[in-house]
Amino acid sequence: MTLLEQGQTAQAEALLQVLAQQHPDQLQLRLYLAQVALKSGKGAAHIEVLQEVAASHPFIADGYFILGQCLQQAGRLPEAVSAFYHALQSRWSAHEQLEQAPALTLQEGTPTAETGQDGEIALRLLWQVLAQLRQAGMAAFPMAGSLLGLEREGKLLDNDVDVDIGVDWQQMSQVIALLKGQGWHEVDRSYDLINPRCLVHPSGVAMDLCGFATDEKTGGVISGLWMKGVPFHWNRITRFPAITLTARESPGGTISYPSVPEQILMAMYGEGWRQPDRHFDTIICAHNLQGFSWLTRCYAYARLYHCWTLNKAEKCQRLLQTLVEKQPTDTFLRRLLTHFTAQLTEPHRVLALGCFDMLHIGHMNYLRYARAQGSSLIVGVAPDAFCQRSKGYRPVQNEEERMAFIRTLEFVNEVMIVQQPMVSGEPAAAWINSLQVKTVVCGGEWQGSERWNRLEQLLGGYGIKVIYAPATPGVSSTLLKQRVKEQQ
Repeated sequence: MTLLEQGQTAQAEALLQVLAQQHPDQLQLRLYLAQVALKSGKGAAHIEVLQEVAASHPFIADGYFILGQCLQQAGRLPEAVSAFYHALQSRWSAHEQLEQAPALTLQEGTPTAETGQDGEIALRLLWQVLAQLRQAGMAAFPMAGSLLGLEREGKLLDNDVDVDIGVDWQQMSQVIALLKGQGWHEVDRSYDLINPRCLVHPSGVAMDLCGFATDEKTGGVISGLWMKGVPFHWNRITRFPAITLTARESPGGTISYPSVPEQILMAMYGEGWRQPDRHFDTIICAHNLQGFSWLTRCYAYARLYHCWTLNKAEKCQRLLQTLVEKQPTDTFLRRLLTHFTAQLTEPHRVLALGCFDMLHIGHMNYLRYARAQGSSLIVGVAPDAFCQRSKGYRPVQNEEERMAFIRTLEFVNEVMIVQQPMVSGEPAAAWINSLQVKTVVCGGEWQGSERWNRLEQLLGGYGIKVIYAPATPGVSSTLLKQRVKEQQ
């Protein structure tokens, strides 16, 4: 899976195929192989297998989610919407039972570069590309988040993940040819879309080329997210008033710029476009959507599921507000909205404890499970001395290194050193209570042990609940160390 995340799809698939032959009954391997296929545009080949998985294991939400991705890639959008919806329902059922399975899904495909980190490079490339396209006689202008940042803040938005350029749909192929000649390359088949097209510069800056076409009936302009081979009205379609361009000087030369940028921004973001809103999701929440199409629903349900796995409660709430507005009679979506609203209004702090030596997928699953139990996650990292006392040997990574790795996880809110060993009983319970947490999560291997039976009683006196996380089979720091020794 690390190889896959690094873009080495063929190597990842080869290793997974070997594992699948050795362990034909391993459900996770079937899901991983489907994810590899999605990366290479071959998700359709796994639909039948994933449908069998969903039928035989309806409680595994990730099975439905990956099935939805494969169906979407195949253009079977109504079926994809149903699969994504079932993934949400399955995850909710698991939440209600407090028996959530470890998350298996990869992050939704997006370019890794963020203009917040390389804003100056991205802005310079934006001016350069716009000037080149104008000089070549092609209509192109800043669009979406890029136009919003320039008009509202005089720069690109710090949290924007790409540069957005609007182009004449009829000139799209010419624009792409020009950019490829400048070293840009297309990303993952532009996520199986014919509009927009996503390209990445050698510097790592990503760019979305948003095609615009004139609606001959109304004289207005349409754009959006379009797939090839599906009925056009299934696509995510956005409508704009007529767009006129004017010449403007930029640091990169003369460019084309919307004559009335406010009209475009108001169409997309509404009258409040001047006010920053970090949870506004343009794909789902845009004001100028034409209906609530099958493709829009795919993105909405998939993004909600993805944000839920990362426990981004505020983003989930915002997406659900839009979904409930679009589907006011859906009682399940209303229940989810109530759940996430309660999470935000009634903070539920969770403490997860561990050594976290040689951070691996088992640790990640454990921490994601812990985060799912509340609205914020505090991770208590055992100091070197405690690890030595508990396990009989010092960890490979010292406490500062282990804490540094945990801090990089976006779903972790706080990281601290454990102040009292759990075997101490009352002092440990008092320290945990001082953190103002409502739930403590520890590894399932400790369930029924003398020390944690005692701690459950002590923490119960403070009104703190103890939950034991399910283990990830076949993964541990001890096994990793053993593997290293064998390789040596």
